[in-house]
Amino acid sequence: MRNLKIGTRLALGFGFVIILLLVMSGIGAWRMLETQQDNHVLDQRLRTTALIQRLTREISKSANLTQAVLAADPDTLRRLKQEIETVDRQAGEVAGQLAQVLSQPEAASLLRDIGQDREAFIQHRTQAFKDLDNGNYGETDAFFNQDMPKRTAGLMDRLDQLSQLQTDAVQRLFDESMRASSLGLIVLAVATLLALILGPLFSWRVTRSITHPLRSAVDVAEAVARRDLSADVAARGRDEIGQLLNALAAMTRNLRSALGEV
Repeated sequence: MRNLKIGTRLALGFGFVIILLLVMSGIGAWRMLETQQDNHVLDQRLRTTALIQRLTREISKSANLTQAVLAADPDTLRRLKQEIETVDRQAGEVAGQLAQVLSQPEAASLLRDIGQDREAFIQHRTQAFKDLDNGNYGETDAFFNQDMPKRTAGLMDRLDQLSQLQTDAVQRLFDESMRASSLGLIVLAVATLLALILGPLFSWRVTRSITHPLRSAVDVAEAVARRDLSADVAARGRDEIGQLLNALAAMTRNLRSALGEV
């Protein structure tokens, strides 16, 4: 290091400190970006969960309205059918929104199965309404008392599976976020420890490389001031202080030579 200029050494010292600061800032920025990404993914998962819950409510409401058809008078029957159509349309819109946001292949496949079961339920329900209007009460009773409960239970079961998939995905996201946070804290702690160790060590090394030879030059100058020309100057390095020591050594030799001539 003594072969480097003092300005170069000081620049290296400041540069080392700046690098440590950049590393610490980079780790902090990395953790902030990771946290923002995790929050964005978590927000999407929570929105998806809300859509699944809404779809469940719409399908359950449609089943309840369908069940109420049996005990309805003609006026109430027309109103119930209108409400059922509205609920089915809303459920279809929610299912379309879910299809756009579901990223897991298993969840997307399960949603397609739910859509197919729901379409089959609607078709059988439409036929049951026709049988009811035509007085085919045997077919109507078979749908309301046997077919519809099974289909509704199957839909609810698939919706529960879909909801559980999202719950598991959210839990995994939380776990991954916790692991990433722990890793970030460990990296930050290690970087801080290295900064606390390497920073002072590097500063001490740079300072010593300047002050130690400078102390030697001061000692030589003080000896010459006391008319002591016996001091030997050991100049090591090619920096400014090394040049000063070489000059002091040459001055001491010349003074000894001049004194000898006198």
